[in-house]
Amino acid sequence: MSKKDMSKRERLVEAAVNLAYRQGYTRTTIADIARESGVPLGNVYYYFKTKDDIATAILDHHKGAFESLKTELAELPSPKARLVGFINKTVGNAGEIALKGCPTGSLSAELLKAGDKAAVEAFPLLAAPMEWMAEQFAEMGHGDDAEALARQLQSSLQGASLLAQNARNPELLAREGARLKMWINGL
Repeated sequence: MSKKDMSKRERLVEAAVNLAYRQGYTRTTIADIARESGVPLGNVYYYFKTKDDIATAILDHHKGAFESLKTELAELPSPKARLVGFINKTVGNAGEIALKGCPTGSLSAELLKAGDKAAVEAFPLLAAPMEWMAEQFAEMGHGDDAEALARQLQSSLQGASLLAQNARNPELLAREGARLKMWINGL
């Protein structure tokens, strides 16, 4: 869909998501969002009264993206294949993650530091994937350990993402992804 075909609100949300990822949510101003989206500054306030409203829209965008990913992964034949697919999606973005960090992990951490209304809404960015991972592990027969295994997987991916970003080296995430896939396949 071209920018021309998108509604003003969609263009504003897309701009806000991209800017928050590229330069950080706290550094992103409403004027930046207006400029990036091509929507006049005065019109932004029609859609978003406060920056908290923009944060909520960004969070909703990320939640929607995860729901789409879950739908895509549900097509895979087994919970093991779905977990490996999740790892592949993460590792597939290793180059971008090495430059800008994990989109959800970085945003979640930044919003939690800001401590405003959005901080409360930020936790599901990392919790929802862990809940989904736990469901996959439980379906694989690891019900008693499903939450711990999900925490381990999420921690490993987030840690490797942070290391890859800090070192500007996507190979760090790729290597951890390969190790995690071997771990999953060995369960």
